[in-house]
Amino acid sequence: MKILDLFFRYALGGVFLAFGINKFVLFIPSPPMLPHAARFISSLLETGYLWQILGVMEILGGILVLSGRWTALGLLVLAPIVVNIVSYLLFLQAGIGFPPFVMSLFLSSAGFYLAYRRKEFYKHLFRGLEFDPQKR
Repeated sequence: MKILDLFFRYALGGVFLAFGINKFVLFIPSPPMLPHAARFISSLLETGYLWQILGVMEILGGILVLSGRWTALGLLVLAPIVVNIVSYLLFLQAGIGFPPFVMSLFLSSAGFYLAYRRKEFYKHLFRGLEFDPQKR
């Protein structure tokens, strides 16, 4: 289990670190995009700030996940980004074939696995919340 944890940590952290840096220094070629997916990415770029904030958060989250000590915090930083990437890939890029599905599966499974292995770090976030509908 420790080897799998290390693999997912390095893979997920490395992916986000690389793609975060790529937001500023283009060294990864752009993959083929369907027209509506290209319009979505263009709208992020045209804001003038959102693409850069996304890059900074990906770099920060990637470094935290890679660090080992701050992996749980890194996963919290990356969680909303993963949700948006998976949604983008499955809804806007699904027509180009198998790769978006594979990347969605990897991001989701790596994130869930690493978070589950660190569930003790997240317990305090839900302490005091009442989930019993009878108690109001």
